[in-house]
Order: sequence, then C-alpha cells, then structure tokens
Amino acid sequence: MLELLKSKILVSDGAIGTELLKLSNEKNPEILNLKKPHLVERLHANYINAGADIITTNSFGANPVRLKDINIYELAKTSAQIAQKVKTENKFIFGSVGPTGLKPNDKKFKNIDAYFSEQICGLNDGGVDAILIETMIFIEEMKIAYKVARTETKLPIAVTMSFHLTKNGFQTYGGADLKSSIKAMLNLGAEIIGANCGNGFSEMTILVEKLKLDAKEAFIMIKPSAGIPKRINNDLIYPDAPDKISKFVEKFVNLGINIIGGCCGTTPEHIKVIREIVDKTTQKQKAWAQ
Repeated sequence: MLELLKSKILVSDGAIGTELLKLSNEKNPEILNLKKPHLVERLHANYINAGADIITTNSFGANPVRLKDINIYELAKTSAQIAQKVKTENKFIFGSVGPTGLKPNDKKFKNIDAYFSEQICGLNDGGVDAILIETMIFIEEMKIAYKVARTETKLPIAVTMSFHLTKNGFQTYGGADLKSSIKAMLNLGAEIIGANCGNGFSEMTILVEKLKLDAKEAFIMIKPSAGIPKRINNDLIYPDAPDKISKFVEKFVNLGINIIGGCCGTTPEHIKVIREIVDKTTQKQKAWAQ
C-alpha cells in the first residue's frame, strides 16, 4: 500500500458512525458488529461500490471507557472480520482507533495503553492492513496509541488529528495547535499523517495548505466532515452535500494529498464524487505532463 501511494491517490470511505446511526437505534454503533453485522457489512460494500480503495473498521469507540462489559479484543477482531467479507482485490482495510474520551489529567488515563492494546491486537488479529489512529485531540493520547500500535503490530500506522479554526489558528478541542501536532506526528514516525473530521470541506482546504507546508515528504490523509449539522425534524442535516464538494476535492488533489475520504455526515454518495474528481483531475495532470 505504501509503495502504491508514491504513484496513486487512494480514496478512503466516508462516515461509519453517522451512517450506522441512520440504520439503527443503537447508541454505540460498534455494538452492531455483534448485534447486526449485516448492516456493517452492507455499509462497507456500499463504500467499495462507490469507489473507495480503503474501508475503515467499525471500531472507532471500541474501548472499555466507551463500552462497558464488552470483550474489546473480540469486538475489534469482529469488526475487521466483517470488513474482510467485502474486501476485494487491491482494496485495503484500516483498523479504526479513536480517542478514549479521557483527558490526560483523568485518573483512568494511566490505563489507556492497556485499553488501546486490547483494541489494536483485536484489529491486527482480525486481518486489517493498517492501523488508523484518528480524531485525536490530545497529543499525549495520540503518542500512547501510536506506541501501542507500533509495539503490538508490524502494520503501517496512519495518525490523524481533528482540528477547528480559532482566532489563534487551527487547534484541536484539546488545545493542541496545528504546527505542534504535525511535529509530534512526524516525530512518531507514522507512515501516514493528517487530519479528519473538523468543520467541513471548505475549512479543511485552508488546513490542508498549512498541513502540506509542514508535513515535509510524509504521506498525507484527510477525511473532512460534511460540515456542522443542523437538526431538522429530528434529522441531522449536514450542509456539505455531495454536489457541493467537487471544487474542494479538486483542491486536495492539486495540493498533493495522498488519501482522501470523508468523516461525520459523509455518505457513499460523497465518496462517489471524490472518486470521480480524483480520477478526472489526475488524468488531467498526466495529460499536462506529457
């Protein structure tokens, strides 16, 4: 996969959690791996059919802080096995590892290496192709998750953090600024670094320009959300509809982003648009180069 990234932009899938929440009343979508695995399998298949090269396991919140009285190892392993059922040739499975929800000054924070170990070992044994440590807002937690992944597996590791634009520039909700975060990700030695979630495609284009400047030669992955949702008739409506994202995706391609996908609120329809823009723009670039 890493060798492929030297010559090709890969398209990742879109949201897992928000899409599964549409299909079930289950508060924690990871539980659907056990209760209704066919829903998870169908979503993965929909993303592959939309053109995704990468599908992400339904394991984002698979940790003992978020899920009580659950065998986390088995849950994570099952999430990978479900994705394996629909994986086709030249496609990749990224094992999703989200934040625990703990802050560095919480008493239980000292236990998170054990929490991440259960989750990451399950993903590894389930057969993922890479570990994706995503939506991190604390550098301290990101470092621990990375260390566990590097210790417990021999897989490539992608690390992405979640930023929003403030009067002081881009920061995570944990207070980490963009430059310090990029430096920390690079210093870890992650094969892929980047950003996910945030406040939509437009804001992500601003972030990506800064990210690209400081990321040196690292492979970059971005998965923007579909914007800040509004509740209309009990439904969450995201403003960045599939027909509104083309110009932003084209910018991502022209900036040299290596993996492009979506986060909260994005759907297979968004990924279909991303696939089309990636293919069309790269074809233009090749034509100009000849």
